[in-house]
Amino acid sequence: MPVSNMLIFPLLVRKIIIQLIFPPGGVIIAVLLIFLLFLFNRKKLVTCLTVLLVFFLFLFSSWFGEYILLRPLEDDYASLQEISGENLNLSHPVMVVLGGGLVEDSLSEEAGKTEIGEVTLARLYGAYLIHREIKCPIWVSGGTVPGSGREISSADIMEQVLVSLGIPSEEITKEDQSRTTFENAGFSLQKIKQQGYQEIILVTSAVHMRRSVQVFEKSEMIIIPAPVNYLFENRSSGILNILPNGSSWDNNLRALHEWVGLLYYRLFY
Repeated sequence: MPVSNMLIFPLLVRKIIIQLIFPPGGVIIAVLLIFLLFLFNRKKLVTCLTVLLVFFLFLFSSWFGEYILLRPLEDDYASLQEISGENLNLSHPVMVVLGGGLVEDSLSEEAGKTEIGEVTLARLYGAYLIHREIKCPIWVSGGTVPGSGREISSADIMEQVLVSLGIPSEEITKEDQSRTTFENAGFSLQKIKQQGYQEIILVTSAVHMRRSVQVFEKSEMIIIPAPVNYLFENRSSGILNILPNGSSWDNNLRALHEWVGLLYYRLFY
């Protein structure tokens, strides 16, 4: 097996396992388990697991779940509005923008075109706003997802978007090999150090910032978090917030992914 395939295989297996464990895959497995226990007449265990499953579904699809899971992650660092050249003492900074997904085979006028995803676009717009305040080079980081069959990398699309926003291509550097946040840091930091940069303005989604800072801080460079794409809404209580809804479900799944990622990095890195 080629070396490249050997490196891709463990990551692909890990992603498959995560998709099976995380909702909705985990919910389907839980329902099948409850059904099997029902067939074997394990009524008490069926009742306990059913109550737990209902509680889990309610928590993860309501604002209460967002308050418990999402808010702590997004409340770590100052918002983007506080990032400017006037309140930062920077000597030789570079901005690093982490990719957050693309739209494969978009139903656009150009058949099969790969387009920028909403999360990545929010991060790039944040980088654009910072660049207006601080004229520093931009490093876009993101490769291809194993098993996606995609040839173009996230970094390629990110560069195209930034250029369309008016940022000169010579001010943009691509890192197009990384497939995870850990690799974002690993593939970028060595070259950034070699080029003599002293500070990294790190741009990513607020929910993703804690994990990103942890891996980038291992470089012993100065890391300046610039979170964007906030998800949590500090809404007042009301019936619409109490009821399950799709928005809270999506937000809580992203938060759960980050908590599991933080635990994984702590155990294995």
